[in-house]
Amino acid sequence: MNKSLKKILFTVLTVFAVFFVVACGNKEDSNINKEEVFQKSVEANNNIKSGNKLANAKIEVEGEGSVEFTIDTSIIKEPLAMKAIIEQKNENTKITTFIKNNMIYVTTGNNDWQKEALSENDAEKFKDSLDSSVEMNKILKDHLDKVTIKEKGGNYIVSVAKDSDFLKEFLNEEISNIVGQAIDFDSKNATVEYVIDKETYFIKSSFFSVETKIQDKKLKIVTEVTLSNINSVEEITVPEEALNSSN
Repeated sequence: MNKSLKKILFTVLTVFAVFFVVACGNKEDSNINKEEVFQKSVEANNNIKSGNKLANAKIEVEGEGSVEFTIDTSIIKEPLAMKAIIEQKNENTKITTFIKNNMIYVTTGNNDWQKEALSENDAEKFKDSLDSSVEMNKILKDHLDKVTIKEKGGNYIVSVAKDSDFLKEFLNEEISNIVGQAIDFDSKNATVEYVIDKETYFIKSSFFSVETKIQDKKLKIVTEVTLSNINSVEEITVPEEALNSSN
């Protein structure tokens, strides 16, 4: 697998891990005010101050096997502090990252820490990663005819009609912006769904599945995301060996 394709695949996984939630194909409950659910969810998620996010993402590449990542993150937004562990399961690769006091610390597991100042722009991106589904909620509010909502077990299950044009446009724009080149993300059999807590309106979990083709390679992508400990993460401690690194 060439480096260009690897970069694009990792970007795709990252975008899906950030934005998407579970799809089940339930019939809509006509008594639910969809616009109100989205508005309250946007307001609730804009008020997230801290939390944990666990993302499991997998891409199956035709003729080349699969790429699978686990991204386990704890974030406090103000002042920004973060711990993130990224593991590529099939290559036994692990990257641990800490952010605190405007510094970022990274190691690949051999206790050789690298550190550098964190730019203001990058800091904002890390903060947004905890509640970035807010952006998708805003988009869905503009396409309510493509969205169904069902109440189940104290949650709202929000699903998007398969292969919606607005979703394809959104994916193309997001992935192309991050990769830095135009990507024709021709998605097929895409299923998207949000699980929103009926009481708090926080987004609780996610699953996304799609088939597509990038650089003439057929792909199947699946991601699952779970959010927990919302507004309950109080402290993130950077290891002494990271703080004392001279690199």
